[in-house]
Amino acid sequence: MDKKQFEKWVHRFGQSSSFVLLLLMVAFPITVSAVYNQWPNFGQIWPGILTVILMLAPWWPGETIGYMPTMGPGALYQSYITGNVTALRMPATIGTMNAIGLEPNTDGCHTMAIIACGASNFVTVILLFLGLLLSVPLQPVLYSETLQPAFSNAIPALFGGLIAQSILKGKKQLLYYIPLVIFAYLLNLTGLNGAYVMLITVVVGALEYFVLDFLIPKKTGKTLVK
Repeated sequence: MDKKQFEKWVHRFGQSSSFVLLLLMVAFPITVSAVYNQWPNFGQIWPGILTVILMLAPWWPGETIGYMPTMGPGALYQSYITGNVTALRMPATIGTMNAIGLEPNTDGCHTMAIIACGASNFVTVILLFLGLLLSVPLQPVLYSETLQPAFSNAIPALFGGLIAQSILKGKKQLLYYIPLVIFAYLLNLTGLNGAYVMLITVVVGALEYFVLDFLIPKKTGKTLVK
């Protein structure tokens, strides 16, 4: 099998396997809902779905274009099927490249990326399997009153760390986050559904970014924060 044949096989196998897995992922919730006759209320969940689409729509094409030179099609198909590209698959690929001394966008890089992402997938599955086995024996420890405050604040701590990291990179982010946080807090006091709060906050954030980064500098010729 030469290079062109291999690339055709990678795309053919990656697209067909992605389509099959997509059908399986969609079929499971539909089957469960049909068996138990319990269907989601789309009137309540559509704002959340729309919010996620608005947040990730610019990221999806940019991620694919940005990752392709380093990971190549084979590793990228693997990563999108198993997920967690940014946190696990890309670092595994970069670490392998640095350890071996490979250059991006080369045949060797793309080949080793397939192996690295495959190994990362195996490690992820093994850890999840071990976590599943140990979840029952460790249940008394995990649900103890001592650890409950830590688990209750896990998500705020995670997102707080991510936001703090962004803010520490420059003062400019404060100009966006502080008014947006105040607006979201006041909006939340109205008792509006959380999904609608997210949707409105995303729209207002986009408008704020447009005004502060494009409209005002275009009219004044100066940026608000350097």
